[in-house]
Order: sequence, then C-alpha cells, then structure tokens
Amino acid sequence: MSLGEKRLFILMSAGGLVLLAALAFLAWYFISPRLADFYPGLPGIIGIAALLASFVVGIGLLLVALSALTGRRMLVGQRVTSTVTRILFPPVLMLSSILGIDRDRVKRSFIAVNNALVEAGRPGKGASRVLLLLPHCLQATDCPHKITGGLIENCRGCGRCVIAGLLELANEHGLSLAVATGGTLARRVIKEQKPEAIVAVACEMDLTSGIRDSYPLPVYGVLNERPHGPCRDTTVDLAAVRAAIAMFGVASRGGAR
Repeated sequence: MSLGEKRLFILMSAGGLVLLAALAFLAWYFISPRLADFYPGLPGIIGIAALLASFVVGIGLLLVALSALTGRRMLVGQRVTSTVTRILFPPVLMLSSILGIDRDRVKRSFIAVNNALVEAGRPGKGASRVLLLLPHCLQATDCPHKITGGLIENCRGCGRCVIAGLLELANEHGLSLAVATGGTLARRVIKEQKPEAIVAVACEMDLTSGIRDSYPLPVYGVLNERPHGPCRDTTVDLAAVRAAIAMFGVASRGGAR
C-alpha cells in the first residue's frame, strides 16, 4: 500500500478527532448548567475528563500514524491501535460525507492503515493458526457445487473462478479456509476456529466491518476485484493473497490443516 493511500485515513482521523471534540464541547456547554444543579464542581470534572480522553485518543492516533507510516510498532500493540481506529472510524465517515469524499476511498485508506499496523505488529515467529476467509461472490455464479458452510472441498477445480487457486494456496500453507455468505457466518466461523490471525478477501464495505468486528484479532485485508460489478463473479490477485499469508510468517509446507 502506498503512502498516499494511508495518508487519507490518518488526516481524516485527525479531522474526525477535532469533530468529535467539538461535538463533545457543545454537549458539555449546553448541559453544564443542569450538571451544576446536581453538584457545582461536576461540569469541571466532566470537562477535564473529556479533555483527558481527547488527549489520550490524540496520542494514540499519533502513535498509530507513526506505526502505519514507518512500518514499525510505536509502543502500542494491536489492541490499542484497534481501539483508536474503532473510536475514530464513525467520525471519519461523518466527516467524509460533509466534505464530499467518496466513502469507498476512505475505506480503502482505512484498510491500508490497518494492514500497515498488522504488519508492524506481527509477531517474531510465524502464526500457527491463520484463517483464509473468503466471500462467496468469488465463486462463479452458475456453479452448481456449493462451497459455503464448510463445504469448500466440493470445489471441482475447474478453473472458471479463483476458488481453486485459493484452495491450493490454503493446502500449500496448511491454512484453514472458509467461504462466508455474510458477516454473521464469518463471525461464527471465527468463533469456532479461533484463529490467531486472518487473511480476509472482500470488498471495501465488508472488509472494514469485518476488521472492526474481529477486534482485537489481527485481520489483513485483501480487496477483491469486481469486473462484473459488486457481489457477482468477483476475483482476487492470488499474488496479493500469497504475500499476505507470507507476512504472517506461514511457510509453504503442503497439506491442509
């Protein structure tokens, strides 16, 4: 991911933090008289707490930005970075609507930042349980062989879609592989398999929601390609998926897990 792709979400996050702080100040300003009715010092206490919270999130954002831009973990782990991005994501989307910036562009930038943070925070040794999570739209629409719900081995490897290549990658590296029809099934698969990390293929919307829903589990997102439009006969760059698997330190060893 290029520096420019990551920069957008970081800049929007800074703007989102300012927006969040401004909204909090307005709320504090209007409710302060009522708070003072309960206890005279209560507005001051809540104001100081809000300032401290904004300061902590601001420091967290700075460390996230440094980690994402330099590729080195800056004193924060996956849990902290995930918390900061989760807090700032809604105001970032609100700000993008105000400024007229395409939401998919913002989400792609979020995915780029997330991937950089996952890479910066990867453990020294390879992860032993990595799940390759795929959307069902990668399968040819008219294929009669159902592969969702744990039926991936039904793939006949005909080559009409990219599923056969992804199954070969999973077998080559000994990964678990699942094809999900939506967020509910994806969350169930993650709960059942309890992976240490996930390589997920999806569109901008599903990847951003999946990354946030999987908190604090590290999820490396690979965007699919949609030559026929969304949710129909999509594909993905196998080299990008292979690189994501290698990033988690999973060596080629053959045999499915």
